[in-house]
Amino acid sequence: MRAGLSYLTDIATYAGGVALIAMMLHVNIDVIGKYLFNMPAPATLEMVSYYYMAAVAALPLAALERKGSLVYVELFYSMMPAWLKRGVLPFALTTATLYCGAAAYAAWEPAINAYRVGAYVGSSVTVSTWPTRFIPVIGFGLLAIMLVWKTVSILVRGVTTCDEAGEAEEDA
Repeated sequence: MRAGLSYLTDIATYAGGVALIAMMLHVNIDVIGKYLFNMPAPATLEMVSYYYMAAVAALPLAALERKGSLVYVELFYSMMPAWLKRGVLPFALTTATLYCGAAAYAAWEPAINAYRVGAYVGSSVTVSTWPTRFIPVIGFGLLAIMLVWKTVSILVRGVTTCDEAGEAEEDA
């Protein structure tokens, strides 16, 4: 399970990285074309707004959680005794899981509706936008799964920090 989840988060992260590089190239081609040849690249605004930015922002979330933690506030957490940390951290991770699961669920229906109607934007070039509606579903869904995995790992190992849980996962 852990290897499969790591594989999925790696794929999502690489897809976000490819989107970042594609965005950089597309914007540079647009600027060079606009100012040197008076021919901007078509659909730059649409592609950046709907495809690249969505992928860069949502797809790597689970990998960020796997590498560290996006959840707890160190200022108060570091002052707590270990027995309290053992309860607070799983509670925070569970709350984050519920939030991310709800976000993925909330994004699902608009994505399906956009798919059904074939949503698109464009002025001089038409760009289908319905596929991009599934990017937050994937990103938040993977993050929710990663948070469940991390919560279970922390409860089983009885550790008090996400860093210790990550180290224990690497040792296993």
